Amino acid sequence: ILGVDPWRSFWSTEGRAIGIIAFYHFAAFALVISSLKNEIPWKSILYTSLGTASLISALAFLQLRFPSLLLQAEPVLSRPGSTLGNPTFLAGYLLFHVFVSIYFIFQQAFSRENGRFNPSNLAKIIILVAALAINTSAIFLTQTRGAILAFAAGIFFLLILFGIEPPASKFGFLEKRKLYAAICMIILIAGAGFWLTRSNALWDKIPGINRFKNISFSSEDTSLQGIAPRLIALKAAWKGFLERPFLGWGWDNFNIVFNKYYDPKVLGISYGETRFDKPHNFILEYLIVGGFPALLAYAAVFGFFIWEAWKIKNRVFGKMVIAAFTAYFTNNLLVFETIGPLIMWFLFIGLIDGAYRGAQENIVGGESKSERQITGGNKNFAGIALAVVALGLVYFINFLPSKAAYYQYHGYNYYDYKKDDNRNPLRSIISFKEALRIWSPYNWNIKRDYALVTAEMYFYTPELVPQGEVRQAIRAMEEVAREHPKDAYNHYALVDMYNQVSNIDPLNILPAAEREAQIALELSPDRQEVYFSLAKTKHLGGDNATALKLLEKALALNPQVPDAHFYYGLIAFADNKSDLGYKEIKQAIELGRKWRDANEPRVVANFFADSGHLAEAIDLYKISLTIDPTSLETRIKLGIAYYFLGQKDTAVKYIREVAKEFDFKTSPSYNELKPIFEDLGLTELLK
Repeated sequence: ILGVDPWRSFWSTEGRAIGIIAFYHFAAFALVISSLKNEIPWKSILYTSLGTASLISALAFLQLRFPSLLLQAEPVLSRPGSTLGNPTFLAGYLLFHVFVSIYFIFQQAFSRENGRFNPSNLAKIIILVAALAINTSAIFLTQTRGAILAFAAGIFFLLILFGIEPPASKFGFLEKRKLYAAICMIILIAGAGFWLTRSNALWDKIPGINRFKNISFSSEDTSLQGIAPRLIALKAAWKGFLERPFLGWGWDNFNIVFNKYYDPKVLGISYGETRFDKPHNFILEYLIVGGFPALLAYAAVFGFFIWEAWKIKNRVFGKMVIAAFTAYFTNNLLVFETIGPLIMWFLFIGLIDGAYRGAQENIVGGESKSERQITGGNKNFAGIALAVVALGLVYFINFLPSKAAYYQYHGYNYYDYKKDDNRNPLRSIISFKEALRIWSPYNWNIKRDYALVTAEMYFYTPELVPQGEVRQAIRAMEEVAREHPKDAYNHYALVDMYNQVSNIDPLNILPAAEREAQIALELSPDRQEVYFSLAKTKHLGGDNATALKLLEKALALNPQVPDAHFYYGLIAFADNKSDLGYKEIKQAIELGRKWRDANEPRVVANFFADSGHLAEAIDLYKISLTIDPTSLETRIKLGIAYYFLGQKDTAVKYIREVAKEFDFKTSPSYNELKPIFEDLGLTELLK
């Protein structure tokens, strides 16, 4: 309520979907489990969960062989996410099941409760060992460093707990404290040995471990192995906490803090590192959410259930739960809470609380039957009323948002301008509008997607998107910016959108773009993307001098960002500063800038050709053709470039190829091309 964006705090975003209302669901889940402690078969629940986790782990292995197995938009390379879609989310979910497996293996093979070893249990033990193996292997397969460290921390702490109070076992050696002390010492020595030899090629062969090989803890190291982006996010979180130490910013509002204290270094790594919505550390996250009070409340809840776990009658299970909580705690120091681990954590909370209260009730006694009894009529009425309320909530909270997301999905499916066989802009727009007609707490997410997709489709295929539809999309994005005004992304995304559609009404749209850019810079003063977008706005308005000054500011923020040099070079060329443009574009290429589509190398090739760098222009035209072999424009320009380079035979080859598909007489540039055709002897093109 006191946060800077209460709606987002309550519902979260469509991509995360873990807001306050989600925590209400998790808490209710734990309460149901705890309350029904005598009615539910808790072992069956854990066995079922273990079986589910093992199946998900098996799918992760299959993903490496069949990357499109789960219809994922992006191919799985070496870090599968299985049905959770993200390797980090998968690893966090599986951590709990490692300890569930260990507990059941101990119960079946080592506990005194089962007496002597029973061969009939052998099959069950083999299955449990297999479940432990596949879930542990899948954690390493995800190559999630935080989860691997969490796994090690949980196992190590379990050994410490067993060292403090050895489990009662039918095998005497398992009751020796020295055994657990020795294993802990071996683990510490092995860990030290790995760290000292981590550069050895041997570790490259072990998934997960190999990602620790070249890890850097420096905030200046912007390589892929470094953790600079996480450290930068943590610094931003700390600054945000110091600004609001007692009330915080509200749940799920870290994006606002990250924007405010944005560090330009992150764009030197990738655009993907410039939009953190989580600090990747639960301590700082709760300090951001609600300051000291929120962190203390979280610590109290965490500590309370660990205390209950230590006190329950089933000592081995209690220790397993504490070890699992330790792994969860460690994992959350390095990532953030996601739905899989949260489901397991609240399941364990419910089981532990139920076991603890059950033991206490046996000692203290409970309410009498008459105190607990509800009359039949009242009970029936209450049941019907609750069922109606529940169905209503399911309809509004689950069904309607799911239906809206269905149409949103199809809106995206029809929009991809890069795939001619899939592109259908009008159907895309219709699908998005259908999604927007349905109530959803994430309507603003859908509205933003609809607006940005429509603008992009118009930019690439203006003949297929009516201008009236574009104007509606503009209004939709403007509504999003008003509904969530503190999010800088909404404003600079709106600037990009204005730039893409500015030809519709430049006199009104370009000034609007400038206003939104200024708002974005107030919210995120050092964000280079805003300077890039505003520079384009100035260029579209014919003010290249101001555009260059804006890009100089972006360059000063971080000279190692390839895009800053690239855009600076393009505007320099447009402002007839060819030498400066050539130098900056070359610098961008040397810094590793990748071509995003066929248009980019073609535009740069045009500038290079006009400034006399014909050989390099030809190379760029060829790159453009590699990306889009169907482009007649690129092949024409490639042929002309060969002509001016003096390679007339090659020029004739390309021009004749184009002539088979295109009538040059219909080209606006035909009169300029005629002298070239005459010199090349292409008389058939002159008739």
